[in-house]
Amino acid sequence: MTYGSGNSGDYKKLKGQTIQVTDTDPVVYAGSWATGGSLNTGRASLGGSTSGSQTASLAFGGQASDPALSDNTEQYNGTSWTEVADLNQIRAGLAGVGTTTAAAAAMGDSREIPSSPNVFYTQHEQWNGSSWTETTEVNAGKSFVFSFGTAPAFLIAGGYGTPGFTAKATTEEWNGSGWTEVADLNTARVGLGGAGTTTAGIAAGGPSGQTEQWNGSSWTEVGDFTTGRGAGMCVGTNTAALAFGGSPVPGGKGVLTEEWNGTSWTELNDLSTGRDYFGGSGTTTSALAFGGNPGYKSDTEEWSFPSAPAVQEGQMWIKTESGANSVMKGYQAQGTGAWASGGNMNTARFGNRNAGTQTSAITFGGNTPPFSTLNELYDGSSWTEVGDLNTARDNSGGLGLSTAALAVGGNAPSRLAVNESWNGSAWTELGDLNTARKSLAAAGSSTAAIAFAGDTPPVSALNESWNGSTWTEVGDMNTARQLLMGGGTSTSALAVGGEITADSALNESWDGTAWTELGDLNTARRDGAGAITNNSTGIVFGGTEPKEAKTEDWNGSTWTEVADLSAAVASHGGNGNSRLALKAAGDVSGRVTTTEEWTVPFATKTIGTD
Repeated sequence: MTYGSGNSGDYKKLKGQTIQVTDTDPVVYAGSWATGGSLNTGRASLGGSTSGSQTASLAFGGQASDPALSDNTEQYNGTSWTEVADLNQIRAGLAGVGTTTAAAAAMGDSREIPSSPNVFYTQHEQWNGSSWTETTEVNAGKSFVFSFGTAPAFLIAGGYGTPGFTAKATTEEWNGSGWTEVADLNTARVGLGGAGTTTAGIAAGGPSGQTEQWNGSSWTEVGDFTTGRGAGMCVGTNTAALAFGGSPVPGGKGVLTEEWNGTSWTELNDLSTGRDYFGGSGTTTSALAFGGNPGYKSDTEEWSFPSAPAVQEGQMWIKTESGANSVMKGYQAQGTGAWASGGNMNTARFGNRNAGTQTSAITFGGNTPPFSTLNELYDGSSWTEVGDLNTARDNSGGLGLSTAALAVGGNAPSRLAVNESWNGSAWTELGDLNTARKSLAAAGSSTAAIAFAGDTPPVSALNESWNGSTWTEVGDMNTARQLLMGGGTSTSALAVGGEITADSALNESWDGTAWTELGDLNTARRDGAGAITNNSTGIVFGGTEPKEAKTEDWNGSTWTEVADLSAAVASHGGNGNSRLALKAAGDVSGRVTTTEEWTVPFATKTIGTD
């Protein structure tokens, strides 16, 4: 049997299924990494032809050992690497762009050359498919910059420069004949990587995980990584990019892969081997990762996508006639989610707040008793105590990443307006809320957020927007409440449940301008937690008095009860998304240290024929 526009078939067979169109509906792909051919010379801090392909790529320069640097160039054919003509200048940390027939190598440093002070090179070489030729030098020597574009026209931004190894914000553009300094990055930093063209690109990464978008004349800050890191790779375009690997930072991992859709980053399947300071090339559907640290690696990994996307249970994804094939015969189905035990926290508490992902989380504040400043980081298996909040509190608003979070308002025991920002190692007090409150909810990132509802007193419908420095009152919620579950972004969020005069099942959606009431929860509750990505997807779990174990999943229009927590709990921390979430601490029959991890597996299925 076949299904699709213009095809005959018994459509009754699809009864009860939701038919989606891949050209217009969102798709979550399930790509994976596999082993490729090894480099002839293992090395780190090398350059590569970032717009090359999985079957045609270059690797050049880098550090082959301590202290030796390399001028080697190798070419990949999809199976093995072959040595070709060397660079003219031996160097590490150089920028690389282009393909196997037209590439460029610019800048870099000499830091490991014996008995010589470090030099930041300004050399720029062009590859014609068989040899390197030195051409016009850049204006300022740097290493480990963001670079993107093609050999005839590309951009370099950020990186290390003098004095010492200082992070820079400067940007230079090559137009095929000369270099021009253009607008600086908003934040000076050393890479993960860049993707796109000289008129439409992104620079993504650094310890804060920031992404900035280039429009040909200026940089604009957009959505951050889910996990901050640097010294990895980024390939693709400004609306469809893949970022992989990178230096471990607090809560980070060198194996992470994330996909950029032009608005936000989504975590995908990890690299097999953690690495940083390596080379890469390709696109979001077909990429290479080669070399890097630790250990001056020679191995290569190849990123590929299956022929079908991952979708919600009970959906079929069918290509339209405009696709390569009108019928998609296989698909990925989302299985049944479940909660499992994670590593216990160091200190029992309730009223704490979380931020981050399931494998890279932070929880802060709470009541131990008394009101607490304690802060702990989770790496997917264990919690570690790190720098404390400046102001002890519970029932604050919490949002962001394990490397870039906000703790907003709260109770200590008086209502607070205090706002603190976490940078991965310490908390800093920033601009206060306009209205002090406790038991509020928050959504967004450390530079673009909203804080809504709470107890002022009385219970409040107030909503304030954060731009990275100040709070501004914006559109109020429809219904005042406190102890609600909330999350999402500054322009796409949910406010779920809470307490009005009794437990509530109300659900409101924020679109960046106004709140709209949508479908209610199945079970009214307060003082639970949520793992909410935006106003169309998320879960809420726990809450209420007496305690609740129920988990409900939101698909953009209705809530569905799914698997329960192992223990009924209230006043706990929560973070993540509807597929991978975390519950931390809370009040079961007293303060607890327990962690639970929510996971929804994927399974591949096939649409049969008859």
